[in-house]
Amino acid sequence: MVKNLAQLKRKLAKGAVFVIVEHCRPEAVGQKRKVNYADTTGIYTIHPDTPHSVSPAANGAKGIHLPWKKASSWEFREDGVCAQYAGNGEKTAKTLNIAFRILE
Repeated sequence: MVKNLAQLKRKLAKGAVFVIVEHCRPEAVGQKRKVNYADTTGIYTIHPDTPHSVSPAANGAKGIHLPWKKASSWEFREDGVCAQYAGNGEKTAKTLNIAFRILE
């Protein structure tokens, strides 16, 4: 189980797969994402199973970008869910960007 941002960065190396359990866009919930590229700014993900019109072309074919942000914008839950929030550190449903569970 991931307990902090440093551990999350190590887990989300190229090839890691996660499933979105909560998202600011409801249509993304349930989607699997595969890390296509990772660097110091964040990760770039693609759909591992089905082609998607945005993923392959986004960001120079790297995929959709999820920035790391500050550690204070993250929440690491007991059930293995990692959640990232927007704004000034307030962690509410309104400020949630994405919550996901890494698949082993």
